[in-house]
Amino acid sequence: MAGLMIDISDREALRLSEGRFASVFAQCPDAMIIASLIDGHIMDANQAFVEHTGLSIEEVIGKTPTELDLWAVPGIGPKVLQQLQTGNIHNLEIPFRRKNGRTFSGLMSAQPFDQGSTPAVLVVVRDITALKQAQQQLQLSEEKFAKAFHAAPDGLAITRQQDGMLLEVNEGFCRITGYSERHCLEHSTFDLGIWADLSERSRLIEQLKQHGVVHGFRARLRNVNGSIRVCELSSHPLLISGDACLLTISRDITESQLMQEKLHLAATVFESTAEGVLITDTDQRISAVNRAFTEITGYSESEAIGQTPRLLASGQHDSAFYASMWHQLTAEGHWQGEISNRRKNGELYPSWLTVSAVRNKENLLTHFVAVFADISSLKHAQARLDYQAHHDPLTGLPNRTLFESRLQSALLHSEESGSLGAVLFLDLDRFKHINDSLGHPVGDLLLKGIAHRLKETLRDIDTVARLGGDEFIVLLPGLLQPSDAKAIANKLLACFSTPFEAGEHELYISPSIGSCVFPTDGTDVATLVKNADAAMYRSKAQGRNRVESYTRDLTEQASERIALEQELRRALDRNQLSLAYQPKISLLTQTLVGAEALIRWSHPTFGEVPPEHFIPLAEENGMILQIGDWVLEQACRQMGAWRKTCTPFGPMSVNLAGAQLRQPNLVERIEQLLTDNGLVPDCLQLEITENFIMSQTQDALAVLHKLKQLGVQLAIDDFGTGYSSLSYLKRLPLDILKINQSFIRGLPEDTHDAAIVRAIIALGRSMQLTVIAEGVETHEQQQFLSEEGCEQIQGYIISLPLQPDEFSERFLLTNLSDVSDSTAAKPPL
Repeated sequence: MAGLMIDISDREALRLSEGRFASVFAQCPDAMIIASLIDGHIMDANQAFVEHTGLSIEEVIGKTPTELDLWAVPGIGPKVLQQLQTGNIHNLEIPFRRKNGRTFSGLMSAQPFDQGSTPAVLVVVRDITALKQAQQQLQLSEEKFAKAFHAAPDGLAITRQQDGMLLEVNEGFCRITGYSERHCLEHSTFDLGIWADLSERSRLIEQLKQHGVVHGFRARLRNVNGSIRVCELSSHPLLISGDACLLTISRDITESQLMQEKLHLAATVFESTAEGVLITDTDQRISAVNRAFTEITGYSESEAIGQTPRLLASGQHDSAFYASMWHQLTAEGHWQGEISNRRKNGELYPSWLTVSAVRNKENLLTHFVAVFADISSLKHAQARLDYQAHHDPLTGLPNRTLFESRLQSALLHSEESGSLGAVLFLDLDRFKHINDSLGHPVGDLLLKGIAHRLKETLRDIDTVARLGGDEFIVLLPGLLQPSDAKAIANKLLACFSTPFEAGEHELYISPSIGSCVFPTDGTDVATLVKNADAAMYRSKAQGRNRVESYTRDLTEQASERIALEQELRRALDRNQLSLAYQPKISLLTQTLVGAEALIRWSHPTFGEVPPEHFIPLAEENGMILQIGDWVLEQACRQMGAWRKTCTPFGPMSVNLAGAQLRQPNLVERIEQLLTDNGLVPDCLQLEITENFIMSQTQDALAVLHKLKQLGVQLAIDDFGTGYSSLSYLKRLPLDILKINQSFIRGLPEDTHDAAIVRAIIALGRSMQLTVIAEGVETHEQQQFLSEEGCEQIQGYIISLPLQPDEFSERFLLTNLSDVSDSTAAKPPL
């Protein structure tokens, strides 16, 4: 009983299973067939198969799909059957052919099974034609989108709203940012720093929330090289895979914005420029003017529009002028130059005009643009500058440039007419003393007064110019005879006989004047100025306050002076300079109390050059600083050597040039030389001329006090030849007064010299200063000085200046008891 029941259950289960299969087979919307696995003939087909293929059940039973021409791909049937004999087929996409010849895409799955004793296969085919068409349409749509996305000239980017991650960019976006597409898709806009101002992105997102889409939003984007591009953004929200995204279109408007700014700037410039601008058509009718046009001409815009530029014509230019202007304008497209115009009120004014022809792309003339400036002020300024360029700013006299120009014109006229002329070179005597002692303001007032008096003395056709400093030069054209130059020069000399007022001061001053005549003494500017200058130097040499005329020998002297100056610059390097030492003795003890170092120049060509010839040159060209320092160094070195090997004998006296006293490091330099040579400060005595000391300022006085504090002895040289003020003299930290040899030479016979020497000795004694007489040559002079209380002497009566070895042999290694009986001879003059 139990076994029967089980059998009945299995049969029922099979029956129910077959029923369910039959129901699914019949009702399934996919085409289903059961075919033999051996030869592929169809054993059954469902209704869906009939509907998809258009074949009836009767037509298909017992036939193979190949026989029914169901395969749209030739020869595929046997291959499918062969594959099924070894396994399953799952979702194989195959094209099928309907009865009417049309094809459809099918997705086929097949499963072999045993149907009773017959191997069979269940084949299910789903018609996916509609799906394929949808996929194709989607693909086509995506391709169209991609082409449009990437072909767009503007920059397109799809970004995640949350983090700015770049999901898609086009070439336009890469062009704006400078990044490659691959680099963009690996980063966010934040990573790349594309937003120049993050607040602009925040405002864009806020506007999207308010309006849904955003158009015309301006933002500044930063590209890969750091430059900023101004872009106009349009942004649309997107939802991609559940993420809120943005499609943003970026249009680079940097250049167009710059162009707009330029246009705005051009319009602003047109209206605000200081130059007048007018635009005309090809018929020369004014179509536009700016505000400056009205301000310059007085014509309003309405008064000018429609008129021609002849509205401004001054009547100062002839037809040839305008014809030339028009010819250049048509030939070259522009004209520029100075032109005289007339304002509305009739006033004439100079203007600088630029006219340009404007052509279109077809090179056709469309307009003329004229830009002009009122240059009245410029012309006045140029006149002032021209005056300043040709006149001395202090005196208002012509300067060297204008003088040479007038002299050149006078020379041309002289050559053409055969007339005579002259050049006078005038240099003020001892002007530097006034300038240094009373100050530059007083010196300037004096120069103005001199300039005024010179102009008043000369003729109207004459020219007096200031060359600079205390030098003036005069041009005398149209002379009848050479002596006229001397006569006028003497008139100039005479005009200095009365004092000049310079502020609170009444000053006397004299000139040294040199004269030369053209064409006799020269036919060019440089030669005449040089020759007049040479004559002036001879006037100086002859005692000043006089007129000297040029002679040919002065040229030779001037050449020698130039050659001497050039050789002097090489003398130190070539070891041509040396020091000689002249002893000083005490009249009381007849012993050596010091020596003076005197410079000597031995030149291979010039021979022995006297100091009075080359020291003034050195002071003029600035070599005196280098030479003076060399003298100090050599004298200290020699004194140091003598003190090591000989008995000490008093200070070494060195002449200090005025320029050295003005050196800021003088005290430190002397202190260094003393230390380097093992000398105490009182081993050195510095001699400064009276004239220089009296002309110096408080700064120089402070340097003297510093030297005194150092312990160096100070002497005033050539005392009696200057203009000493006793009230000033007593303030100086002096130790010695040296009487100039010009007062010694006449002793004891010359009563004036004797009186002066007595006064100097008395002055020195009263001020507790040691008095030294220089240039003592005779026993009578020595006797007079001794009796009057002079303490020390030097001169040929003692010895000539000697070389170091001679000095050492005669005065440092021998007894000095009878030194005053020396037979030293006076050197040949």
